[in-house]
Amino acid sequence: MIFGKNTSQYASFEKTYDADGRVWIEALAHGALTAKTPYQVYINEYGPVTAALGDAINYAYIGVPAATVASGAIGKLQIGGLCEDMITPELSVSVGHALSILNGAVADAAADFTGLGGQFAACVTATTSSATQDAMLIPERIIGTT
Repeated sequence: MIFGKNTSQYASFEKTYDADGRVWIEALAHGALTAKTPYQVYINEYGPVTAALGDAINYAYIGVPAATVASGAIGKLQIGGLCEDMITPELSVSVGHALSILNGAVADAAADFTGLGGQFAACVTATTSSATQDAMLIPERIIGTT
């Protein structure tokens, strides 16, 4: 990707694709981003920007940074492909179940991924009361649910 930060746009809208199937987007960090923690990625007047997950009905990518990103820096967030050890609330999830954004937090949809509102990933490893999940992220914008 060829993009140069300028006075009107800080990050590109271009997705990048890795050979292993992971999909990434760059965004301006709204605050310090914690590695492996999901954030919303939407736009403001300078292009793609992150936000904490919130209880709102809006369209956004759900992005997971592989590494910590400083506030105000441009970060690379994974929005598609296999994401291991993603930090979530404590969940018990079956393989294939959708992970969704519900009331501003990651939740188990309690059914297989179908693309309903809020669904952003499909679980690939069953867990019992685990605060990390292995999931197949879907590289599309989703609409949050409350």
